Amino acid sequence: MNKLKQCTYTILLMATCFVASPFMIGKIWKSSSEAKKEVAVPPPAVNVQTTTLNGAQTPDTSATDPSNGVQDPSVSEQTPGDSITVPTESGQSATTPAAESFTFVQADPSYFSDALFIGDSRTVGISEYGTLNNADFFCSVGLAAGKINEETVDGMTFDDKIKAKQYGKVYVMLGINEVGNDFEYTYTAYRAIVEKIKANQPNAIIYVQANLHVSASAQTNYITNEAINYLNSRIASLADNKKVFYIDINPVYDDESGNLTESYTSDGVHPLAAYYKQWCEWLCMNTVPTPIFTPQDGMVP
Repeated sequence: MNKLKQCTYTILLMATCFVASPFMIGKIWKSSSEAKKEVAVPPPAVNVQTTTLNGAQTPDTSATDPSNGVQDPSVSEQTPGDSITVPTESGQSATTPAAESFTFVQADPSYFSDALFIGDSRTVGISEYGTLNNADFFCSVGLAAGKINEETVDGMTFDDKIKAKQYGKVYVMLGINEVGNDFEYTYTAYRAIVEKIKANQPNAIIYVQANLHVSASAQTNYITNEAINYLNSRIASLADNKKVFYIDINPVYDDESGNLTESYTSDGVHPLAAYYKQWCEWLCMNTVPTPIFTPQDGMVP
């Protein structure tokens, strides 16, 4: 009897399994497919990038430390986090002045014995680490074209300095501290500086220097090499290649992408001390012979 019951239970269990197994297998297959679909859809990525002026995507970086000499533009002119817009003009070169070409010549360091250098922290670097020891300097960290008349250097204002004595050459490099502000305002202030130099230094050759690029890692919403190139193109338009000359050292310091070479800088903005000597050597290689004109007659034939 016991054996009969066991056989009966065994047959019933097998029948139940046979009937229920397709339903169970279907449930398991459906659950497995749904699980695969959930795994196949990745979670949305968190966007931590900021769009720069040229449309490239770069990580958002903090503003350059003012102690390095390059300061953020006034927040009243730009809202933090917003990109500035670089005007585009058809056919305009970013680095070539409109005046006819001019061939520069080699000179020795004595050429700069009657030179005045005007500029910001990069010019401070030339004065401290360069080899042009006989030149005069009116430069300070953070100096800006739009505020030059408010600054004093060694107890002298810009007006005092430009009237103190006569120079044979005057070098100007300003604008990096204003590259995030209105371009035309900065250009107008720069042009006023050049005109003041002309008025007070009638015998001087004036060199307007391109602003140095920054490294790729140092670019922000405010400071980009595209914006620097545009500002440089506006500055270059001041050159007439008769009294005012535009010079650009960026090709010496740039990498293949047109950024300040990372190994040449520790902060992405200023060259290392050793490269200021190279800058001075480059300046010696790119000079205008003197005298090129007289106050009475203009250019010497």
